Amino acid sequence: MLLQVDVKSLITNRITVDYFLVAQMLYEKEFTLLNQYLSLYTKDDQKALFMNMYNKSLINNVQVDDKGSVMIDRLTMHPSFNKILAQGDFFDEFIQAFPVSITRPDGTRDYLRTDTNRSRTMYNKATKNKYFLHLHIMECLKYELAIKKKEGKMEYMKRLPKWLASEEWKVYEQMMKDSTFESLQESGEPSYGTKLE
Repeated sequence: MLLQVDVKSLITNRITVDYFLVAQMLYEKEFTLLNQYLSLYTKDDQKALFMNMYNKSLINNVQVDDKGSVMIDRLTMHPSFNKILAQGDFFDEFIQAFPVSITRPDGTRDYLRTDTNRSRTMYNKATKNKYFLHLHIMECLKYELAIKKKEGKMEYMKRLPKWLASEEWKVYEQMMKDSTFESLQESGEPSYGTKLE
C-alpha cells in the first residue's frame, strides 16, 4: 500500500501521520495490513492510539474483546474524516475554475476548455482521484491565473489538454512557496503598460 499525505491537511485537522495511516487503512478496509502495522504496538499502546483517534473524532467507536484487544473490524470512520479521505472524480469542479476562453495576441478568440474527455482522464490520473491532490492543483491553477492577470499575460494561457499534459501546475508550486496570493493583489498602482495618460 502506497500512501500519499497532504501535510497541510494534517496540520489543519490536527492529525498525526500515525492517525492518518491507521484511518486510511480502516477506510480502505485493509485489516490484514493494519493488523501487521499494529503488531508494532503493545495492547496498551493500541488502546491509547484508538482512544485518541476517538477523542479527535476520527472514529466513531472503540470496542475491546475478552483478551483486551481492540476489535479493528468493528471500528467505523467518523463522517468528518471521510471528507479528508474522499476519493472520486473532481474534474467537474476543476474545469469550472479553468478559463473558458481568452484573446490571443493576434486578436483571435481561443477556447481553452477543449477535448474534455481526454482531459478528464488526464486529470483523474494526475490526482489519482484523491481529494487533497485535487485541492493542490486547484490552488496552483488559481495562483497561475492571479499571476497572469496581474502581469497582463492571460493571452498566453494554455488550452486545457496541453495544460494537463505539461503538468503546468508544477511550475507554480515553488512560486507559491516563495510568495502569497496577497503579494499578487493590486497595490493601488496599475501594472506596467496599463496606466492611462
